Amino acid sequence: MASDRLRTPRAIILTPLILLLVFAVACGAAATAIPAPTAKPTGAPAPVTAPQATAAPTPVAPPAAPTVNPGKVTILVAGFGAERFDTNYASTNKEIRKNFHGHLTSMDVVDGRLVIVPGIASKWEISNGGRTTTYTIRKGAKFHDGTEITAEDVLWTLQHGIGSQARGYSKSSPGILYSTIMDRIELTGPDQVSVTTKIPAPEMAVYISENEGGATQGQVLPKRAVLHDEKDAEAFEAKPIGAGPGKVVKRVSRQSITFERFDDFYFQPKNGFATDKRYKFKELELVQIPEESTRAAAIRSGDGDIATISVATRKLVESGGSRIIFGQESVFFEAHIWGCWKPQFPCSDKRVRQALNYAFDKKVLQERLMGGPEVMDMQGWWAITPSTIGYSPELAPWPFDPNRARQLMAEAGYKTPTNPGGKDFGKLVINTNPDELIVALVDSAQLAADFWKRELGIEAELKTWDKSALTGARAVAFEQFDGQITWLGNNTRLDAAGVTRNYYLNLQKGGPSARQHADPELLALVEKSLNGIGQPGFEKDLNSMYRRLRDEAYDVAPGGYINAPFAVGPRIKTWQPYRVAEYASAMHTIVLK
Repeated sequence: MASDRLRTPRAIILTPLILLLVFAVACGAAATAIPAPTAKPTGAPAPVTAPQATAAPTPVAPPAAPTVNPGKVTILVAGFGAERFDTNYASTNKEIRKNFHGHLTSMDVVDGRLVIVPGIASKWEISNGGRTTTYTIRKGAKFHDGTEITAEDVLWTLQHGIGSQARGYSKSSPGILYSTIMDRIELTGPDQVSVTTKIPAPEMAVYISENEGGATQGQVLPKRAVLHDEKDAEAFEAKPIGAGPGKVVKRVSRQSITFERFDDFYFQPKNGFATDKRYKFKELELVQIPEESTRAAAIRSGDGDIATISVATRKLVESGGSRIIFGQESVFFEAHIWGCWKPQFPCSDKRVRQALNYAFDKKVLQERLMGGPEVMDMQGWWAITPSTIGYSPELAPWPFDPNRARQLMAEAGYKTPTNPGGKDFGKLVINTNPDELIVALVDSAQLAADFWKRELGIEAELKTWDKSALTGARAVAFEQFDGQITWLGNNTRLDAAGVTRNYYLNLQKGGPSARQHADPELLALVEKSLNGIGQPGFEKDLNSMYRRLRDEAYDVAPGGYINAPFAVGPRIKTWQPYRVAEYASAMHTIVLK
């Protein structure tokens, strides 16, 4: 059952949650470095270290045993999602995934910079023109049951998750993406597994790793008898075994999951890592409480230590003696307009798409709904923030310029308040859902609709979905959204290459309507930029590509990013969550009083 310290009522909800972080490839532990966080990054893009061959970490003598607080950290979250530990079958809350699973590659802060480092893979290399990624599997890494992780486990995991057959059952976006371009996955040495795709996909090493943040791949599982069997999957869920920092010791479905510190977690100094990512406390408990006010009250009463909240309950938390810690650069509004390759839709005209961007006053959103600049920073575009490879200040929200918006609409031939003789735009449908990442998501979509009505005379209809229903509808019947907007919350990226491939390249070549455009020149630009990842100067190519995509304006969201607030109780002495992570990250940095 739930913590005996938590006495507040709770209901049940199902809310699925995909982070692409920094790309790194090398014949060893090569990593792409990210500048140390700054309060207000300005100027030209910070230099990014090009991938280069480096040796895997040299094992060092283990330090004295760390001090482990015997206490428990309780994290209160809005929902567990599908609560599946094999996330090929359903989306699960990231706090569950990040504590339970071990990954092929990891991230760490080294010399003040966030970098990609080895994980269960001690090294990896890209060959065959970007088509083959070869992982060398670390010796001594273990699963929670004490068995050693082998190359056969990794082979099974990758075949199960991104093999060509996975598209038949996978509910994982990266799984479906890479299964469609998969050639083969095979053992190529005693401790080596190679993944070969039909086309160059050099970003895959990170897109299916821990570093992506939301990706449901790269999470190494013990091999099972077959790649896909429902009974085997059910047996695994009943007795889950992972390789992450916490092993499951207690579980009450839809209420709580308790993890115990896994002493043999691979990410520790005895395995050559500079950082010890094991918990500095004995247990971590996740408790599902859908109501934000109840989570905030539990922090005030001492029945919880960390809770996901919004600014709406900030005063309640702080008035009780607790504090807010922001997860920097963690969430953004994602509002794509689909089917614009079809000439019958107004969005087929680039001027219309740009006008929608110009006609929305983002400052009103920032101040009225989001809680001001401390919460919503007006830098960045789409998934790209100042921490993302390829960022530059030009990748910023579109300015509010209603006169320019009306001029563009008139040039495209459409009626506006100042051009009554133009043709009718028709109804613009905005599909959205209540969301735990952005509590005011539905209100923000309505605000955009109000601005488009006032400034451009466009009638917009808001359709509010259940989140899982909208996610499913997009996956199985994307064409129903042609000419419409999907207005969602999503997590930012340190490396946005994988999600760019998904949205601006693969979907464009995919199903009958699962795309925004059909511009062969734009497809060629995206493909060339992504295939050059890891080559000298690739970050400049990414910047040029992102600036072009911004100008095309298929994303009509307000831009900027949200610093996700966490309520933190007095038992937490220190905690330093990672940037570009909307979940409660970096649990190894928590020190209890």
